[in-house]
Amino acid sequence: MKNEQNNTSKNTQVEDNGFHLEELARQYGVVLSRYFGRRGCDQADVDDLVQNVFTRLAGRRATTHIENPEAYLMTTASSVWKDYLRKRITHGYKDHVEYDDEQHSPECFGPDRVLEGREAVKRLAAALMELPPRTRQVYVLCRVDGMKRKDVARRIGISVSAIEKHLMKATTHISVLFGDYR
Repeated sequence: MKNEQNNTSKNTQVEDNGFHLEELARQYGVVLSRYFGRRGCDQADVDDLVQNVFTRLAGRRATTHIENPEAYLMTTASSVWKDYLRKRITHGYKDHVEYDDEQHSPECFGPDRVLEGREAVKRLAAALMELPPRTRQVYVLCRVDGMKRKDVARRIGISVSAIEKHLMKATTHISVLFGDYR
C-alpha cells in the first residue's frame, strides 16, 4: 500500500510539473535528433545528446509548475548543446585520433619505418635551414606551430599576402627537395 502511494506521488509530481516525460520523449525525440543533427553531430552523439536532455528533465525536482514544457525542453536542449561544445573544447577533441588497426599496428613502427621517419625529419630540418630566416620563421609558425596566417602577420609585422608568399616559397623548396614537386 505504501509503495502504491509512493508511485502515485511520483506520478503526481511529474503531472504537477506540467509535463509527462514519456509523452515528451515520444513527441520531441525526433525533433531533438534533428536539432542536434543539424549542428553537425555524429548519430551516436545525437542519440547521447537527446538522452541527456531527457535525463536532465527527469532529474529536475518537481518544485515549480512549467507553463510551456516544449519551450523548457528546447531550452534544456540548448544548454545540453553548449555543454557538449564546451566539453569538446576543454578535452581537446581535435587532438584525438581514433584507433585504426592499419594505421596503428606494431608493424607500422618497425625499425625500418622508424629510421625512415628520422631521416625524413633530418631532411626537413636541413631544407628549412636552407630557407631565408623570415621564410623559415613564417613556415614554422604556420605549419609547425599551427598559427593562423593573420596572427603570424600581426606578430611579425608584415601583410597576410607576404605570409602567403613566404609559405609558397617554403613549400615549393621543400617539395623540390623531397621529390614531390610536379
